Amino acid sequence: MAIAKTESGQLQQELRFRNRIIGLLGGLLLLLGVALWRLPTQLSVYVPPDLSRPQLVKPGEIPPSYVYAFGKIVMEALNYCPADCAQDYRRNLETLRHYLTASCYEDLKMHRERNESLYASRTRKLLPVGEEIFDPRKVTRLDQDVWEMQVDYLLEEHVKGVETRRNRYHYPLRLVRYAVPIDLNPFQLAFDCYRPPGPRPATDTAD
Repeated sequence: MAIAKTESGQLQQELRFRNRIIGLLGGLLLLLGVALWRLPTQLSVYVPPDLSRPQLVKPGEIPPSYVYAFGKIVMEALNYCPADCAQDYRRNLETLRHYLTASCYEDLKMHRERNESLYASRTRKLLPVGEEIFDPRKVTRLDQDVWEMQVDYLLEEHVKGVETRRNRYHYPLRLVRYAVPIDLNPFQLAFDCYRPPGPRPATDTAD
């Protein structure tokens, strides 16, 4: 009888131990399932043609050359008015809306509305000034998600076919990381308008 009780107790102990193991494995599987569910479906890795350092970047890190290229793309597209800036600039704002911060979009839109007569019958484009090699000193990182940069262009404008302006300008830009759906903005960056004092002729050396 004592032997039977001993065997029964040992069997119950083995069952309890097995149940604990099963519970522990179930808990681990649950944790792994949650971790797998939370893994990102896409991982952004920015690898620009930047020869200033080896191409070793952390996931999600945005190199300065990438920021600089984005700033140039936005400026050129925003200021390209092939027919009439009164219509072209308005269309540019809407096309680039997801590449502008909300506050910058509103500021640029308000500026256009207040100066609508200056945009009428005017064509505009920004031309490169022959300094296309990227210089890291042109981009200043303020924190993890904010950059400032300066890009120079030759601003060319015509009113009713007559050239009214052809001058080199400094464009001091502020750019930020912008978390919007990737199908709306694959760069995940946005133009946050100009930093003071704003665009100015290259002959003006004030900072």
